[in-house]
Amino acid sequence: MNRNMLAIAATCFAGLALALSAGAQQASDIEAVKAANQSFYTALSARDAKAMEAVWAKKPYVTNVGPSNKMIAVGYADAVSQYWPKAFDEMSKIAVTSTVAQVQSDGKIAWVVGTEAADLQTKGGQSLRFNIIVTNIFEKDGERWLMVSHHALPIPK
Repeated sequence: MNRNMLAIAATCFAGLALALSAGAQQASDIEAVKAANQSFYTALSARDAKAMEAVWAKKPYVTNVGPSNKMIAVGYADAVSQYWPKAFDEMSKIAVTSTVAQVQSDGKIAWVVGTEAADLQTKGGQSLRFNIIVTNIFEKDGERWLMVSHHALPIPK
């Protein structure tokens, strides 16, 4: 009977340790996704094409929809990599901040849903201020979280 109790206790302890480990892993994934998401906003606001390149997965299935897009940019090499330098060239100022962000992850894919505040200035001097509903999706590649989709939709006034 003592052996059975010991075996049950060991099994319970192992299950608890596994659950705590999974919870800690999920918490570290969430923090890593938050950092990857912030890297996106840092690159965007700095108008830094090289930093933006480091944020994205180089996959044919990545997608990007900016707040003024009329079409979806599909594929890193074919579309997304070309989108950001053009967008940066059109603006003399880009300041976009995440104002609300809900982060979820299953350990392989993560999604950030929330809102952004945009303060832009065109090369022609026109100021643009608006709020955006955003969804950013990340995929885990080794130990890094890389963006596979960005969808930004202006909130109507």
